[in-house]
Amino acid sequence: MATPADTIDFRLEDHRWEHRLLFVFAPGDTSEALPQQQQAFADRDAGFRDRDLLLLTVTDSDQGAYRTAPGADPRPLTEAAARRLRKRFDVAPDAFRVVLVGKDGTEKRRDAEPVVARSLFDTIDAMPMRQREMQEQNGG
Repeated sequence: MATPADTIDFRLEDHRWEHRLLFVFAPGDTSEALPQQQQAFADRDAGFRDRDLLLLTVTDSDQGAYRTAPGADPRPLTEAAARRLRKRFDVAPDAFRVVLVGKDGTEKRRDAEPVVARSLFDTIDAMPMRQREMQEQNGG
């Protein structure tokens, strides 16, 4: 069990202009959609890192985890942070949702079913900010 010192009081505003955020809301650890979503992101750490994309999972019991990539060790969220995120994105405790938030802090995509990494990456890669990032990475 995580102690309060181990938990992260995650706040969206702390990541604006630094990270894209992917939230996976699930009705619990026993949700069939949750392992499907986790499998869809398996071995995609490099794609997450290239796109400055952080992964957060929130379940119905106000439990949550923060990862810098799908294969990274999870860091638990505080219950208050998990509740805030569920409320902010208006996701019912019994619902499965995948929500992508851009670096500007606005919602870019919402899905009610697990998504494949390629589809998610295509959405991000089509964003003007990401286009500029790719140009800069390729030397202008």
